[in-house]
Amino acid sequence: MRTAANRVRTDYGVRTCLIRAVIYRGKQMGDIEHMPSEEKVRVLASALEQIADAVIITDRQGVIGYVNESFESLTGYSRKEVIGKKPNMLKSGRHGTEFYKELWGNVHAGKPFRAVFVNRKKDGKLYYESKTITPVKSRGHEVTHIVATGRDITERVQMERRLRKQAYTDSLTGLGNRSSFWEAVQRVLDCPRTSNAAAVLYVDLDGFKAVNDTFGHAWGDKLLIAVGERLASLVRRHDVVARLGGDEFAILAMGSDAGDYVEGLAERLLEALEAPFDVAGVDTYLSASVGVAVIPEGVLEPESVVRRADIAMYRAKRSKATYCVYEEGMQRAVADAFNLKNDIRHALDEQQLYLVYQPQVAATTGEIRGVEALLRWEHPKIGDIPPSKFIPVLEELGLIHKVGRWVLKEAAAQLRAWQDEGIDVPRVAVNVSPVQLERAAFTEELLETLAGADVAPSSVEIELVETTLLADIDAMGDRLFEISERGVSIALDDFGTGFSALNHLHRFPVNVVKIDRTFVAGLGSAREDARIIEAIVRVAGDLGVETIGEGVETQLQLDRLVELGCKYIHGYLVAYPAKAEGIAGQIGDDRGVWKTVLESEGRGVMQLRVGTER
Repeated sequence: MRTAANRVRTDYGVRTCLIRAVIYRGKQMGDIEHMPSEEKVRVLASALEQIADAVIITDRQGVIGYVNESFESLTGYSRKEVIGKKPNMLKSGRHGTEFYKELWGNVHAGKPFRAVFVNRKKDGKLYYESKTITPVKSRGHEVTHIVATGRDITERVQMERRLRKQAYTDSLTGLGNRSSFWEAVQRVLDCPRTSNAAAVLYVDLDGFKAVNDTFGHAWGDKLLIAVGERLASLVRRHDVVARLGGDEFAILAMGSDAGDYVEGLAERLLEALEAPFDVAGVDTYLSASVGVAVIPEGVLEPESVVRRADIAMYRAKRSKATYCVYEEGMQRAVADAFNLKNDIRHALDEQQLYLVYQPQVAATTGEIRGVEALLRWEHPKIGDIPPSKFIPVLEELGLIHKVGRWVLKEAAAQLRAWQDEGIDVPRVAVNVSPVQLERAAFTEELLETLAGADVAPSSVEIELVETTLLADIDAMGDRLFEISERGVSIALDDFGTGFSALNHLHRFPVNVVKIDRTFVAGLGSAREDARIIEAIVRVAGDLGVETIGEGVETQLQLDRLVELGCKYIHGYLVAYPAKAEGIAGQIGDDRGVWKTVLESEGRGVMQLRVGTER
């Protein structure tokens, strides 16, 4: 039987190659260079047989002259099967011509080539090999042989793939996760493209929290899985669907027609999500808000792209169950909203918030019923900001309770001051947010505030928008009865625009309804508005509820309200909202009667037709 040394000894070129290759690779064993030649061959041959790496030695043309035992174990081929052949029997077809062109270019230039090869074993299985191919040169610097050493890294590659899949896959739905979506967008940004070649859809489920709260997280998880499957079924094969977290999903639509394609996709998506989901045999209904952003040229960061779609989604969220396409200017609106949130935190402490008052008077006599306290914000840089912009922000930030208590305290103190000065202002009305009413301690805090200002509860009226009552009818009803029993009057603002408006007069302890200004504005031109007002006045009168016409701006509107039986009015025809010091001067000499109508910014005075009669 031929030993390893004998095999190497039979070919002087291979023997020399072995010595040079091992010394070249720095694998010296003791002082091997000073050993006798025969001893060198024996040591090196033994080392090559025992080394864990698979070793192949070929001639310059790539014909195999030697393989070690590790090669046989790794590939399944015996020496007999490969000697005299080329290593291409190991090819898997996973590497292109450029790969091999680079390999042979390096070798023929006398340079080592290192790469991870995907090769195929004798039994057909693929394996990954980290391989170094080293040319061996003669004394004349010509390449005479090629030595390839390789190590099986299949398990490592498979482990890396499993870890990568875990890192880039949403464990619940099996879709890509946020990281994988970011990378997909980055690949699009890195490629040359024309305008409208890709777009992002940001999908947020409406009302998903209610499902979780009602049925539990296990139920919610099943629903999210079903949503993911439905989304994936709607897109093209090359599009990317991912779950970004919670109830938020994203779609990356790619292709030259992406700009035109995504709006149709958004509509199909909304329609598909409106269909019921069968969760544990129960039909569950959802809707979604979708933001769409076409990826513009020049954008380099995935965060910027997804942010645009996110901004558009929040715009769609205002209406729900719809989609919105990002437009330039939306980013500025978001920045403004962010700055508004920051600034409003300091507004109260820095005395930027203040109250103005607008009188409510009898429609036929001008007798003062009371004043409505209105909150204003004078921003140091922007100027006056309307309540419709900042009140929702106060509610969102949870500051409405603090600000609401301040408004009640200021209004009650001002009423006390007027009464102490002998100015006949019977009551002050204060707008109260539904968020404030949800607070269990609201009634006690209200009464403590009034007691602190030495104001009778009957001198205060809280105004609620009619839709407040729809949030939780039973809870709101209990709170309103609690307030009413303490003597505080309750008014419904913007009356007539809500759901089952007249029904609220029967169910809740309402003392006053303020007829919405949209109906008042239509008097004289829209018969339907007059009929609505007439019905409200009639039903309110039967129940002993007072009526106030809101937003009265013309004498015609006043006359029609009187004809329809509305008892009180307020609006610009009577007076513009003014600070407290402007109220006293507009009460008649006989007190308790409003004597003038102010035009804005003091541009003149017009006498109210009903004069100053009591």
